[in-house]
Amino acid sequence: MRFKALKNRKIHRWLTLLFGIQLIIWSISGAFMVVLQLPYIHGDHLVRQADQRISNFELLDKIPELSRTLPQVTEARLVNRYINGAYQHIFVVSESAGKRLVNPSDFTDISISEDDIRELAIRSYNAPNGDSRSEIKSVELLTDQAPSELSPTHLPAWRVEFSDRRATTFYLAKDTGDLLTKRHNAWRVFDFMWMMHIMDYENRSDITTPWIKFFSIMTLLIALSGTALLTQKLLSRPWRRIWGD
Repeated sequence: MRFKALKNRKIHRWLTLLFGIQLIIWSISGAFMVVLQLPYIHGDHLVRQADQRISNFELLDKIPELSRTLPQVTEARLVNRYINGAYQHIFVVSESAGKRLVNPSDFTDISISEDDIRELAIRSYNAPNGDSRSEIKSVELLTDQAPSELSPTHLPAWRVEFSDRRATTFYLAKDTGDLLTKRHNAWRVFDFMWMMHIMDYENRSDITTPWIKFFSIMTLLIALSGTALLTQKLLSRPWRRIWGD
């Protein structure tokens, strides 16, 4: 009995020594992700509505004409967006090739410049209280390679970085100016913790990687060996009393 307990204790000790670090990582990353609320991680507090309210609803009557003129369009929505130095009503149309802006009067394309993107980003940015450093630090058009914090499906897109304490970054659609997503330091830490938690160090999306399966099995063995040690200890106490008597 004593030899068996010693053997189980040795197995448990080595398993804990070899795989205990990942258990600590799981505990820390899991606690971090539970404490922070998802709306804060998603950066909802950093965004406000950039478009103004629609005031010319008569333009909606032109949708049938738009459908006849542009039969490839599958969806259209009317927005009041800041383009070319002023707010104006325009259609955002969707088709198989993506989304673009068209003029409601003649259904011609409306292009967006870097200055438009700057203005849209500023109007979308909700500066945190007490943070006066809300100027734009850089604007870059991404066409070929997406950074790790942006899905490649969003390309091409504009990246707008602000000079605030949170390193806020907005990603806006190249052809429409729609806000695709927003990133800040808390999200980046969360993303790192998520990567460590699911052990997908490349795409950070697969929760069934071989690594996590292997370490999960090892964790189960640690729990089983610990349970066996506890059981042996509890069962050995009555025998100790008998032999002691």
